[in-house]
Amino acid sequence: MEDKKYIVALEIGSSHIAGVVASVTAPGNATIVCYHEVPILDCVRYGSIVNVDEVCSKTNDLLYRIKNDSRVAPRQIDSVYLAFGGRSLHTEKIEIDRDLNEDVPISREFIELLKKEASAGLDSKNIVAVLPREYELDGSTVANPIGSIGQHLHAVMNVVLCRPQMRRNLQMVFDRMKIRINDFIITPIAAAQSMLTSEERRLGSVYVDHGAETTTVAVYKNNSLLYLNVLPMGSRNITRDLCSLNLLEEQADKIKRSYGDAMSVGVDLPNADISGASALDVSNYVSARAGEIMENVFNQLQFAQMTPGDLAAGFVTTGRGMHLKRMADLLNNISDMKVRTGLYPGVDEGKELSKIPQLLSVVEWISNQPQTANCMSIPAMPEYPDANEPAQPTHKPQEIHDEQPKKPKKPSFISRFIKQMSDGVEKTFEDAEDEQ
Repeated sequence: MEDKKYIVALEIGSSHIAGVVASVTAPGNATIVCYHEVPILDCVRYGSIVNVDEVCSKTNDLLYRIKNDSRVAPRQIDSVYLAFGGRSLHTEKIEIDRDLNEDVPISREFIELLKKEASAGLDSKNIVAVLPREYELDGSTVANPIGSIGQHLHAVMNVVLCRPQMRRNLQMVFDRMKIRINDFIITPIAAAQSMLTSEERRLGSVYVDHGAETTTVAVYKNNSLLYLNVLPMGSRNITRDLCSLNLLEEQADKIKRSYGDAMSVGVDLPNADISGASALDVSNYVSARAGEIMENVFNQLQFAQMTPGDLAAGFVTTGRGMHLKRMADLLNNISDMKVRTGLYPGVDEGKELSKIPQLLSVVEWISNQPQTANCMSIPAMPEYPDANEPAQPTHKPQEIHDEQPKKPKKPSFISRFIKQMSDGVEKTFEDAEDEQ
């Protein structure tokens, strides 16, 4: 039996399904074994599955590639962890006040009861997690109240919510494939934990994941998540705007990647072959939609009841949508805040794994749990007999029965005639003797 465990973490996004296998020898010690992804189109919208059959087929294709990778084979996939995000994921702020007994320290069980109370007034089907945001003990902020004593505790909790259909559809896909889901990992929380430095989480920062159809915004301050929301807009909005120039979506996406510039308002594109579309129109469409998306990202600070001055570390951005030329510069101009690209620690930009920092963060989150499930196993090999032992019959031998006596052959006509003649002669001699 192997000493190490194997994690299989999947991310089902709007443009692709990605999977990572990592080996874990101890909590927090994970090594990436392999990575694969398959493209998808129109079967996942805003992070939510809309075509279960198509997603099931594409996921099955991905898992087939993983288990046939030479670095994994001959292991089979028994279970997976799922990165969880998408539209409708958001937080609700709940405040609770409690008078305390000064003679009894605050226990872990008491804090768990507060978490349950925070979610009591909400639909349990929508609740993903309950996360402590802030504690005040007798008017003073404390990072961890467990073990402390005082007269009054003010607790602020963030309840993470989403539509239950999101998890239900994911569960349906893996039930069809008869693969167990070990857990749903909230992607923005795991990613922010890995890609934000401890100083950024403490000073105040905004984590932004700009994807194909959604953009996730998470605000951190004093090492706590203050606000989380997923906007139903992403880089595909730009692609679809370009489709209005009589372009197929594949052409529009290629033009966006090759010539798109988030800050090129009114600037023509010199020597650009863009399938007959006006270079000026392309420039204006791209910059207008990019500006709208980044304006919405910046406006999330108001909903979080924060100001740029409260978030000294600025923005940390990730996601494939941020690869658009000068997208980070555009956010910097709109917000007048620091903007840096978020990378998974230890993975250089330009490397294949740099495309999936969120999924790598999910793997790290899983490996740090005290109980990590082993997602893969080696199939049992068929048993063969020892070459030195006599071969055993493969079929049940037929039973041998005692032979039955054979029936005598029926005598021929000549034989019967001769016998009758003989019997007649013997009868004649017997009659003569009787008469004497």
